[in-house]
Amino acid sequence: MSTILSDLAEVIEGRRDDDPANSYTAKLLSDPEFNQRKIMEEAFEVCLELGRDTVDPNLVANEAADLVYHLMAGIAGVGVDPTSFLQILEERRS
Repeated sequence: MSTILSDLAEVIEGRRDDDPANSYTAKLLSDPEFNQRKIMEEAFEVCLELGRDTVDPNLVANEAADLVYHLMAGIAGVGVDPTSFLQILEERRS
């Protein structure tokens, strides 16, 4: 399993009980609609970057990182292990 994704999952879980006024991650976890909107926004931004005439790999990578973070917070917010998708990907690889 990717160490950075595991680490990120731990950070997300560790912020669950933080005050949403002081923690962006806690806000995402406590407000599912806000997080869903952020996931859609970040996915759209990835698509925009991928569709440019001249693709900037750094911009694509930054937007993809934002998408993964928000997606992991979203699934954690509904009680799903944020790295469970890695096991599914592993199974699909076989």
